[in-house]
Amino acid sequence: GGTALGLDMIVTDHHSVGEILPRAVAVINPKQPGDKYPFQEFAGVGIAFKLAQALAQTPLPGAETLNLDALLDLVALGTVADLVPLVGENRTLVKRGIARLIQTERPGLQALIQQTGAKTRIVNAGTIGFYLGPRLNAAGRIEHARTAYKLLSTEYPGEAEQLAAQLETTNRDRQKLTDELTQKARAMAAQLPPDEYILIAGSPDFPEGIIGLIASKMQEDAYRPAIAMTHQVDRGQMRGSARSIPEFNIIAALDECAELLVRHGGHAAAAGFTVTNEKFPALHARLRAIAARELRGLDLKPTLSIDAVAELSAMNWEVLAQLERLQPFGYGNREPVFLSKNVLVKNARIVGADHLALTLSDGAVAWDAIAFRQKEMLAQLTPLPKQVDVAYHLASKVWNGETRLQLEIKDMRIADG
Repeated sequence: GGTALGLDMIVTDHHSVGEILPRAVAVINPKQPGDKYPFQEFAGVGIAFKLAQALAQTPLPGAETLNLDALLDLVALGTVADLVPLVGENRTLVKRGIARLIQTERPGLQALIQQTGAKTRIVNAGTIGFYLGPRLNAAGRIEHARTAYKLLSTEYPGEAEQLAAQLETTNRDRQKLTDELTQKARAMAAQLPPDEYILIAGSPDFPEGIIGLIASKMQEDAYRPAIAMTHQVDRGQMRGSARSIPEFNIIAALDECAELLVRHGGHAAAAGFTVTNEKFPALHARLRAIAARELRGLDLKPTLSIDAVAELSAMNWEVLAQLERLQPFGYGNREPVFLSKNVLVKNARIVGADHLALTLSDGAVAWDAIAFRQKEMLAQLTPLPKQVDVAYHLASKVWNGETRLQLEIKDMRIADG
């Protein structure tokens, strides 16, 4: 590497590391042993920004002045997309970065926001997580991350529009491929015994860039820890991506299997590993045994935490303004969930592919509501009207240039009595 060429190397990293560090002039990582920096949960882009901050404070003779504010749109993008907790310094970086993103001067981000229709929505951390991040990530998952880099770095609006359109196509291909391969993984999982506590599905057809998405879908479907694997035929080994549930620490389970693995890393909810073909049967057996030990006897169902019980008529712009002071919402800083009981569903209809648009009333007020990817709820609501208990976020939407309050439904049940 660079050290062998006689270059002074600075290494930045945000992962947990062991005692042996790379040979370098400086290793900048708040998670390394003995580091005293008060905040440890940066994404890779956050560490890079801290290095830029330090360089700006000690400018070199003749060097250009670094405009740190101009970098914050990229910092917000990388921090949200990397799913690090939106607390502490991350929250500050993302909050300021979103303000920068709204007025970004980067042609690539302008084109991407335009391409995704995000310009017509309220831009927040959700915009990054649901619209911008997946399209930038799709390049590396399907083709090459170079396309995303070129989009972020181009100075030409025409090139930016072409690259944004290319990423849109790539993302659609990624979605289609993920759906097809998830169906294949579900079919494999369906062959497993009903009392299986960990789902493991693998195929040479699964691209490395998509196995994490497949594992996520399997975990959501069955509410079990799930692993999707692909075969690295030329190396005689397999790569696995794991997604777990709160009741099962997947990295602790992999730590118990360390001597069977080539490498592994991650955290309680998500991890990755490499295993040789010869050792995979032993790994499979041990993971099944660990999952059974940890999960047998538990009532494994997803739970929804309610932050407050409230009347529908208590929801208004003032409440939304107070909630927005808690932004940005995301991993580690969950958006508050309200519960309103005995609410009347006056209207319900499917919109788009699988969303449900509703009108809810408590007699005093009527609200527009949307249940994303929950069209199956319509069956239990028929015939209308129906009395329900509803859990939701309070949000706003832009419609025909007008901003309106809207309830984003998380879950619903028929009210007692």
